[in-house]
Amino acid sequence: MSEREEITEKKHGFLEINSYSISQGLINFNIGAFGAYVFFFYETEVLLNVVILALAMSIYAAWDAINDPCMGNLTDRSFSFTEKWGRRFPWVALGVFPWAILYIFIFTVPDVDPNTGGWLIFTYVLIILVAYDTFYTIWNINSEALMPFKFRDFDERRKVSGIKAIWGIIGLVLGIAVPPLFVEYGDKSSYVMQGIILAIIAVILGALMLPGHREDKTLIGQYLESVQEHKKDVSFFRALIESLKKKNFLIMITLHFLYSILTGLLIASGNYFIRYNLKEDPSAFLLVMLSYLIASLATIPIWIRVAQKMNNNKKMITIGSVFMGLMVLLIMFVNSLISFIIVIGLVGIGGGIFFVMQDVINADVIDEAVVLDGVRREGTYFGIKFFIGRFSNVCVFITLAVVHIATGFNPVVENQTPLALWGIKIHMSLIPGIALLIGALIFWKWYDLSTDRLDEIQAKIKELKF
Repeated sequence: MSEREEITEKKHGFLEINSYSISQGLINFNIGAFGAYVFFFYETEVLLNVVILALAMSIYAAWDAINDPCMGNLTDRSFSFTEKWGRRFPWVALGVFPWAILYIFIFTVPDVDPNTGGWLIFTYVLIILVAYDTFYTIWNINSEALMPFKFRDFDERRKVSGIKAIWGIIGLVLGIAVPPLFVEYGDKSSYVMQGIILAIIAVILGALMLPGHREDKTLIGQYLESVQEHKKDVSFFRALIESLKKKNFLIMITLHFLYSILTGLLIASGNYFIRYNLKEDPSAFLLVMLSYLIASLATIPIWIRVAQKMNNNKKMITIGSVFMGLMVLLIMFVNSLISFIIVIGLVGIGGGIFFVMQDVINADVIDEAVVLDGVRREGTYFGIKFFIGRFSNVCVFITLAVVHIATGFNPVVENQTPLALWGIKIHMSLIPGIALLIGALIFWKWYDLSTDRLDEIQAKIKELKF
């Protein structure tokens, strides 16, 4: 029997894996809906000054960043309910439903003049966003941290990551494509309606994902035993310092950070591009996202098989990153809806590769950290990953504001100047495409978790009973 076969852990059924994987659909549902409509809504519909808006969104993003590692560090500890309910499931159940409902309130903005009541709107949106993000973090951190703990086998991880990728693309498409069914440019109340519809969808998906987040009793017992045997109380700041000393973890979160800049700018720019550059109705987003959905879902099974055959996680995610970055750069040359649909389909192919591999890479890096630390702190590490990654949101909001100010974008008029239209292309294509290509170069050059090294890590985890 090979070493790989010896360290294989319990396999999980298809329905359980699917239930767990729905979480990625909800995560991307949030990324799509929030990224595509919140900044756009406040700048072009509420007409809040873009500087005030960027300030509010940056403070929210800073809270988002701080909130993630603190919550991860907190939920890594065992509580009175841990033995019965597990370490992650209670937090997922606690956070997902309030988060879903709070999405509605983002669009129920006070009905005041944005010129005289701008700071009132600023205060309202900041309070709502902080509450919204807090509940999001409670369930999201624990859902992500569960994967390397629950799914131990390498091949099963690729399978889980592939199914998560499918749900992730479905969630992203739902988050971006459902609102245009209800949104009308120039009608603020239509945004509230889409908020209600999306909240209902999120509640349903949240209920469906909960069974897959239940932890095996044997793993719970194994965790509690390891806590007694290897207990190490580490403060958040020490954990942060220790994590950033781990090269592969640092490289992984660098790629995640730059990928988040790409997705954040691409999604946030979509409505601007469709409304002002292409002069299309919101419903055009449906066709664009349908192209992304078809291209991604059609190729994901291929990428799963290729990943299993290649057995080289580093090479796969690098290929996906380079291809996706290059396809995003093609948007600079798009001037029609048809060409936009085609290019976004190509972006979806690269996104499919990245989706399939990102969770596998995350799990590999977390496994290495477990061995190096001598204790399981997945929540802390994912919190730190999101802590760094969330600053990509600050980059997105500041980029939008700076480019719009520099190019003279005017949200009051429908016909923008040629310079303003180029500005939209710059923050949708040039900046995000270059960002991900830089991330791919860094990852390829310095990431060094080989297949042999990963086998050694898994053997050590089994030896330490982690």
